[in-house]
Amino acid sequence: MNNDRIWKLLTRKLSGEATLTELQELELLVSRFPASEKMVTSVSDSWASGNATDSEFLEATYLQHLERMKTKGFLLSSDEPVLDENNAAYLTTPNSLFSFKKMVIASIVVILIASVWLLSKQPKQVLAQQKKDAIGQVVTDKGSRTKMQLPDGSNVWLNAGSTLNYSKNFDTDLREVYLSGEAFFDVVKNPKQPFIIHTSKMDVRVLGTQFNVKAYEQDKTFETSLIKGSVEVFLKNDPNRKYVLKPNQKLVLQNELPGKINTHTSKSTKELPNIQLKELAYVNGTDIDIETSWTKNILSFEDEAFSEVAKKMERWFDVIIEFKGKKWEEQFLSGSFENESLEQAMTALKFSTGFNFKIEGKKIIIY
Repeated sequence: MNNDRIWKLLTRKLSGEATLTELQELELLVSRFPASEKMVTSVSDSWASGNATDSEFLEATYLQHLERMKTKGFLLSSDEPVLDENNAAYLTTPNSLFSFKKMVIASIVVILIASVWLLSKQPKQVLAQQKKDAIGQVVTDKGSRTKMQLPDGSNVWLNAGSTLNYSKNFDTDLREVYLSGEAFFDVVKNPKQPFIIHTSKMDVRVLGTQFNVKAYEQDKTFETSLIKGSVEVFLKNDPNRKYVLKPNQKLVLQNELPGKINTHTSKSTKELPNIQLKELAYVNGTDIDIETSWTKNILSFEDEAFSEVAKKMERWFDVIIEFKGKKWEEQFLSGSFENESLEQAMTALKFSTGFNFKIEGKKIIIY
């Protein structure tokens, strides 16, 4: 309402029709609403510069800008002076006709410039809605890890080489995220809004808990490790079955579907993934579990093939590891590194296994 009054008074001022009382009222309103001062100054400067004298152009673009304003949620007062041929008969003198046209032009100038100004200064609620509707994405490069907070307050730690997306309707009916890589979740409890993590091979549903999900497409296994609370795991190719994990348990899903369950020899036999439920493992001599040790900047592995350890090291150090021959790929390793450099880590592994290595830039060759 105040903006409408300011625009109307400004129109009368620019057309030379404003009374002294109206000029004083305009000055008072501008002083009370500092946000309008820049708009008033911009309109006045444009009018004074003489650039807005083409009345035909202004009238032609008036409705276009007015419609654009309405689509953006800005409604202008409908009692601005407009040129109506049916009601213009009473304007019999050249001076009065000139004055009326000048007011029309002034009104159009005010609306055009005010629309540009307002559209560039959209209300906070409009910007907030645009942000809410956007799909959020967080990506971590190899060699880096990050922590973020989702709109509901849940915290997520994202491991190297991972991507997390959350839907535009995250904080409405469901809280859904889409993970490629590895993430540790500390989910805010909200029974009315289940939290679901989607991966390419399995979905994890929780209400409020702490757990880790490893879902690197190039790894042999997908894993869900529960620290506390409760989670339900659903497999993409067997959605009717769910696995409920208890604290300190993890579900390990083979990524390559290597085996078959052959209870019959009929055509009903189907290929199912190899599922294992295991207890969490801990870093030697500590109370830190290996599955989430990466959140504490510790690279850990226990009884894992060197080929799988190499994938972890590639992401951790942002390098490429190349094996010359299959011998060392199948070697099983255990260990943990916290502050060691790449060369120090490779040297430690070398002493425990006997392989040789050389570093060529960002490539490590095992032989």
